[in-house]
Formats: sequence, C-alpha cells, structure tokens
Amino acid sequence: MPDAPKDPFDLILRYLPGWSPSIIFDVGANVGQSAKGYARRLPDAQIPSFEPSPLTFAELAENILRFPNVVAHCLALGRTEATLGLTQGRKSAMNRLLLDGTALPDGAVEVPVRTGAGLMRDLGIEHIDFLKIDTEGHDLEVLHGFLPMLDRVDFIQVEAGMNPYNETHAPFAKLDGFLKDTGFHLAHLFEQKMEWKRGGQPVLRRCNPLYVNGRLLDLQGIR
Repeated sequence: MPDAPKDPFDLILRYLPGWSPSIIFDVGANVGQSAKGYARRLPDAQIPSFEPSPLTFAELAENILRFPNVVAHCLALGRTEATLGLTQGRKSAMNRLLLDGTALPDGAVEVPVRTGAGLMRDLGIEHIDFLKIDTEGHDLEVLHGFLPMLDRVDFIQVEAGMNPYNETHAPFAKLDGFLKDTGFHLAHLFEQKMEWKRGGQPVLRRCNPLYVNGRLLDLQGIR
C-alpha cells in the first residue's frame, strides 16, 4: 500500500503525473497560508486569492509581495452577487459572513460578495485546475456560486464539519451530496481533526475533503 499523501498535490500527481495546474483559486485566503504554499510548489501557476476582511486582506497583501503569481482580491464569494456583513474578531480564521440580514455586531463590516461563475467571466478564466474553499461554514454557498461553470474545475477542496453537532463548518453530508450530484468523486480526506473542545472528545470534528471531477477518471467497468 502506498504511503498516505502529504497534501492534495502529492495525491493528484501520484495518479495523474501529467496534470500541470495553471489556475488555482484560493477562496478564503486568510493571510496567505495556502497561497504561499501553492506559489512555492507551483511557481508557474496563477493563484487568484480571495479574502473579504479588510484587516486580514492587508496582511495577506503584505505576505504575498514576493510571490508575483499570487493576486489578491478583497471580496467574498457566495451564491449570489450581494453586499453582506462580515464579523471581524481577534482571530482572523474565525471571521464569518452574516447571511440572515441581522444588524452588524461591533467590529463587523459590509463586504462585496461575488459569484465564482461571475468572477471567472470577468477575469477571462475558462478553466480552474484546483479550487480551494475555506470559508468557515460558507463553503456550500461558494460552490453554488460557481454553477454553471463547476464542470470547468478539475479538483475541489472544501472544509467540512464531520458530525451534526458542529455548526461552525458546512456539513460534510451536504457538501458531499452537492459535489457528487454535480459530477465529482471523493478522492481523499485531508487534515482530519478530532474534537478538541472540553479537553478533547473521541469524535471527528472537521476535515478537508478533496474531490475530483469525474471527467478525469476512467471508472468504466469498475464495481
């Protein structure tokens, strides 16, 4: 049995050695943790990165200065074009869009929200090799916004809550159902994290599932 893959690109290139990504979307870029890793490993790929929080975006923009293939955009992605409230806490990874139209809490700001399909058209992008989404519970809304262009994406990585009690992340069952209904197959579960609250619990809290577009697979006759 081969060793477990270290990251999505390790797995993809193991099975598809000719895959050469040219466009990587980093949705929910935060301060550039993922974008910098992508840029180092794939210096020839263009990496549009999207972060809606003005405070976090300023740090992102600073962190990617030495990576000319990363272009940062200060906006959110969602199901529809809109302007929504965004919380901004002390921990930038905990920022969240407010979808219910409630009054803005202290420190929150209004941010523009674009659809993935609209951005692809505006940026002149016909195909995305790798789409990473990490939007603290908003991942399914982002995926809906890429319709009807989703078939032009090769691989999608999302962040999923793995049990119903976790209301912080998009439920795995809903993400999995949506992606399988749109022609994707589950490839691997990365970054599996056990529940750490209350001293730790014997239950999986979240992970980052990777999906592959069925058009890249040859499953004919496999049962």
